[in-house]
Amino acid sequence: MAAIVALAGLAGVSAALLSSGDFLTSHKDPAAVETVPVEPEAVAQPAPAVPLLPVPSRVRPVAPDVVAAPLVEQEGLERIDPREALGIGRVRAPSEGPPAETMLHRPVATAAGAFEARGYHVALSGIEVTDADETCGSDGASWPCGVHARTAFRNWLRGRALSCVVPPVPPQETVVTECKLGGHDAAAWLVAQGWVRAVADGPYAEMEAEVREKGRGLFGAAPSSAAPPPLTLTLPETSGG
Repeated sequence: MAAIVALAGLAGVSAALLSSGDFLTSHKDPAAVETVPVEPEAVAQPAPAVPLLPVPSRVRPVAPDVVAAPLVEQEGLERIDPREALGIGRVRAPSEGPPAETMLHRPVATAAGAFEARGYHVALSGIEVTDADETCGSDGASWPCGVHARTAFRNWLRGRALSCVVPPVPPQETVVTECKLGGHDAAAWLVAQGWVRAVADGPYAEMEAEVREKGRGLFGAAPSSAAPPPLTLTLPETSGG
């Protein structure tokens, strides 16, 4: 039995050596590998570009029996400047715009019927502005009715914003226009109080006639006011002669 086992072992070793020899002979040296040259014609070439068809100079009408194509002589065409963009047009300067209703904040009354605000010099339309230096007489006595009229106008405004139709940019000259304060016509209020005169044949002429009959404002007596108490000074006693 021992001899049989030994012979089997020798046979296995011999088979292993024979197989390893075949593996070594199958893997040759890379340098010994024969290279086959590649012909230039065998390299893939890019496909040739497809030529574009020429664009026809004339467009074929889709429905010649329904819509007749206009007769246009190509030799008579003339290139013109491009038109402006739709919906935008030329940009206008602010001074070119029309007058629009504008809120004039913090107005300062310079006279009854005139004020300044945001660079605008405004005079109310339909009336004659009462100058602050004007005086009125009643029963042989004169009183500064212009100052009273301006003060009444200031007290009515109280710095509240007026809505007036004025140009977009304040001009150098005075703007004569209609103004409202909270929906109330400023000129109508002044005429109703008697602090301004209405323009002849204007919208406030009848209102002025009624105010004259009632003797209000410029057409009445001087407003009564309590006289201030006399100024008294107490001097210290001095001795002397």
